[in-house]
Amino acid sequence: MTKHLALAAALLALVPCARAAVPLSSSPDAHYTVPAYVNGQGPFAFILDSGADGSAIYPWLVQRLGLKPVPGPKTELGGATGSTQVSMYQLDSVTLDGHRLGKNQAFGMPARHDQGREAGALGNDLMDGAVVVYDYPCRQVELHTKPTDIDALVGGKFAPTELHGVSGNSLLNLPISVNGVTGIGVLDTGMRVSKINRAFAAAAGIDVNAPSFHDGAPIYGANSKASVPRTGPIGTLNFAGITIPDATAQVLDLASLREDFGERPAVQIGTDLLDRYRVIYDHQARHLWLRPSRCSR
Repeated sequence: MTKHLALAAALLALVPCARAAVPLSSSPDAHYTVPAYVNGQGPFAFILDSGADGSAIYPWLVQRLGLKPVPGPKTELGGATGSTQVSMYQLDSVTLDGHRLGKNQAFGMPARHDQGREAGALGNDLMDGAVVVYDYPCRQVELHTKPTDIDALVGGKFAPTELHGVSGNSLLNLPISVNGVTGIGVLDTGMRVSKINRAFAAAAGIDVNAPSFHDGAPIYGANSKASVPRTGPIGTLNFAGITIPDATAQVLDLASLREDFGERPAVQIGTDLLDRYRVIYDHQARHLWLRPSRCSR
């Protein structure tokens, strides 16, 4: 091998390998999931959740892997309808698309109240250090270890939407308007149906008692307490450079939104609003791009 070829090979060895996309599947309860390996076993279906600080697992996976709770007092786990005390579990490794999270603790969540069979949720703790690309129409996800060529991922030189931090956790938010009224939007790829609090609904002229609204299925958070939303049309949304007319959402006051934003108008942006786009998410840099999918729909 010549010196030039040897140098080229050495440089290539320093470049992170491109990863093949992993499938983004729709579960029976309408969550989008990705296949991940835990402690070398799997794959198991996990929600890749930008609305979660840390990763969490359900009881059936704890039993399947024979995991034991981490010694010590239980930890508070916040959720949509309130908080509860849960055990923590040590995971030796979690691997998704070749991106490996080393030893890490995961929250032990209570069993689901629907037909979902997810193993758990992988949160921002896994996604830090990578740029995550959700291409919903293509039904695939990619994790690109940083540093990476953002322009190549985005499809050109497009300025990102700047995301803002929330005191006390890792969740990120951005401005969003509903019918011309501006509030706070929380990017939540783990939420199936977007949710708007009553303060925002009132300010945006949304009448939850109109015939176009109906009671939705009960929502159970980490504390397993049910909360019934009103579901119906909320009008036109604008966020991250896109406009969505005739949007539908659930109206209710979630404990998670109240804890972070008080009574300020707020929306949790779920996959029902994102599933026509290619979503490029850099949690560490607090950057977001919503771009056209690489697949026709």
